[in-house]
This record gives sequence, C-alpha cells and structure tokens, in this order.
Amino acid sequence: MKRKQFIFRVGQGVLFTCAGACVLASCSSGDDGMENINNGGDNGGSNGGGNPGGEDTVSISLNDIPEIGDQKSQSGILFIRIGNGNDPSDFVATEAVCPHQGGQLVYVADEGYIECQLHFARYENDGDTIRGPQGSSGSTRDLVIYDLDVDGTSLVATK
Repeated sequence: MKRKQFIFRVGQGVLFTCAGACVLASCSSGDDGMENINNGGDNGGSNGGGNPGGEDTVSISLNDIPEIGDQKSQSGILFIRIGNGNDPSDFVATEAVCPHQGGQLVYVADEGYIECQLHFARYENDGDTIRGPQGSSGSTRDLVIYDLDVDGTSLVATK
C-alpha cells in the first residue's frame, strides 16, 4: 500500500469514528444544556439526596419556575409549572429526556403538552403519549411522572 492510500484510509477511519462519537453524544440521555428553561427566576435549586426511606428526592426552589409554563431540568427531572398556586397539583415533574432516543423534553405552554426536541413526540401533562416520534423509526412509551410535594419554598420530586 502506498503512503497516500494509507493516509487516506486512516483519515477515513478517524472521520467515521469522530462522526459516530458526535452522533452518540447528541443522543445522550443526560440533561445537559437544559438546566433552566423559564421566563423568570434564577439558576438556583438544589439536589436532594437519598432519604432514610430509600427514596431519592430532587428539589428546586419555587422561585425557579414562578410563571405558568416555566420549566427547569434538575438531576434528570423536568419540573413544570402548570398552575398559579403553590400546591403540588400546580406542577408536573417528569423525566427530562424522551424515552424514545433521549431527546430533551420541553413544555410547550401555549399548547399545554410536553414535546421531545429530537423527533417531536408529544405527551400530555399526565405522561400519556399524544403522538409518537416523527420522521424516525421506533415508538415511545408514556412518560414517568414523579410524585411532588411542596416543602416551604421548595418543590420536591420523589423518584
């Protein structure tokens, strides 16, 4: 094999490897890049640790999502304000990534549904699937909805 052919083939391998890594990174199930999506509030919030009952909790400040439609992703949970009060029924807490292929989920306040930003699957506030992934093979499942409590000025989800 000549030097030029060798360099070309090695270059192709590097190109395909890098491209594959980029695709996999864009489909990761983490909640990177979506720490605070809201119309007001700050980037505060805290992670809850495990509690003595063995359940994990995650909490955010109520100030992080002050207006209807505000949302914040924290430790794999998407917190959404759907009502004016500070009762647990005024909020929804769901997984922060789509179960189809790990796309970020966002709340579309004007329409009242949760949507995947990768393939535009849509879900109701109770987690039920409205529409499956668009322009992609495969299907999705309903979203996991977490129990919520209000503790002073914190919204607490139990995993």
